[in-house]
Amino acid sequence: MKVLVVDDDAAALDIRKLVIERRGHLVVLARDAAEARARFAPGCDVVVLDLRLPEVSDGLALIREFRGARVVVLCGNRGDLDGREEARMVAAVLEKPVRSELLVQAIEGKA
Repeated sequence: MKVLVVDDDAAALDIRKLVIERRGHLVVLARDAAEARARFAPGCDVVVLDLRLPEVSDGLALIREFRGARVVVLCGNRGDLDGREEARMVAAVLEKPVRSELLVQAIEGKA
């Protein structure tokens, strides 16, 4: 699978890349919304998205741009998605800090 991981925390990106690649998936990294938009392409199977990106007031709005991909949202509080239409487009919501095995399960559609 091709997985786009979007997070402004460089250390978190590096760790997630290692974890996901160990499962045999191709990983593309983006540090902000602009990079995510540029690197998302047809053939991207999963997007792992941190909802709190500094230059984006509404991380959920980005979800609409990732049509055709399974979206796994990382957030500090599940309540961030309450009542939002975009929440229906999300395959999984994981609260931070995220355990590696739960992240992989969500990416692979097992969570």
